[in-house]
Amino acid sequence: MNKMLATALLGLSLCLGSGKTLAMTAVEHMTFLSGQEETLSLKYLSYMSEVAHGARARKMEKRRQELIAAVRSAIREGNKLRPFEGDASLRNAYVNYWTVLLSIFNEDYGKIIDMEEVAERSYDAMESYLLLQDKVDEKLKEAYNKVPEAYQTFAASHNVQLTQGQSTKLDRKLNETSKVNNYARQLFLISFKSSVQESNMIDALNKADLNGMEQSKNALKMYSEEGLTRLDTLKPYNGDGSLVTACRKVLEFQKNESSRFSVLSDYMLKRDEFEKIKKAFDAKPAASRKQADVDAYNKSLDAMNKGIAEYNKVNDELNKGRDKVMQNWEATRKRFLDQHIPHK
Repeated sequence: MNKMLATALLGLSLCLGSGKTLAMTAVEHMTFLSGQEETLSLKYLSYMSEVAHGARARKMEKRRQELIAAVRSAIREGNKLRPFEGDASLRNAYVNYWTVLLSIFNEDYGKIIDMEEVAERSYDAMESYLLLQDKVDEKLKEAYNKVPEAYQTFAASHNVQLTQGQSTKLDRKLNETSKVNNYARQLFLISFKSSVQESNMIDALNKADLNGMEQSKNALKMYSEEGLTRLDTLKPYNGDGSLVTACRKVLEFQKNESSRFSVLSDYMLKRDEFEKIKKAFDAKPAASRKQADVDAYNKSLDAMNKGIAEYNKVNDELNKGRDKVMQNWEATRKRFLDQHIPHK
């Protein structure tokens, strides 16, 4: 028997209309299913890519619901397809995969959306949030891996010669997306662990919480140094070291910031000391004040005023430096993901 030739593996779309209910050739059976998947994959890879590029999943809820509807439609269409010569293996492989897709975007991404709101509050919450995304990536890959195997087995069983190699375009996209996300998330967590302490330190400063400032400052120093050590173990991604370099700049700034923040806490101590002296000074009637009281008041006021000047100088430099490294970090992350994970 002559072998039929399938002109593409998985990626070929064939417009059959209502022909799925009619007698099909093996190639038509295969291309109908792969065509459904090709159309669907454009939707879900685009959605996943947008989330990977930093889009808020909650703001993309309409896209997710449209995607869920498209997956359900593919499942219905697949179930309508008659087995080819009694062989339902390929149809079932696709439908089973789409059923996993439905679970991923209906349930797993629902959890991701719920976790998104609290992820930035702590390192543990962010780690759990990103770990769930990693698990979703793996779940998707594992589910899809069964489809090419079923495709090739079906082709061999029905004398269809395939002209493409084992690895398909979708295979490569899924694998590459997973690898890029895993790499980028590692670096993000390294940066985030330190940045949480920086945020806590600034919050304590705004609340004039000296104990909180001291604790967060020490933690910032420890985590920024720890992060810099971890960066030494990470290699560039396919020759692209931009993300590691940008992360290193953030951590180096934060390490320096932790030491310079003492200037800000010193000023607050001087301010508190002046407030105490002033309160005691004001409580005394003018006639009861001694020269020592006046001298102590003036000395404390002078120290506080000098502290204000140094506080403003250092605080301004830190704010500008922080903005610079964070803007570079965000821009570099976007470029990195744009380059290694296409939006579509």
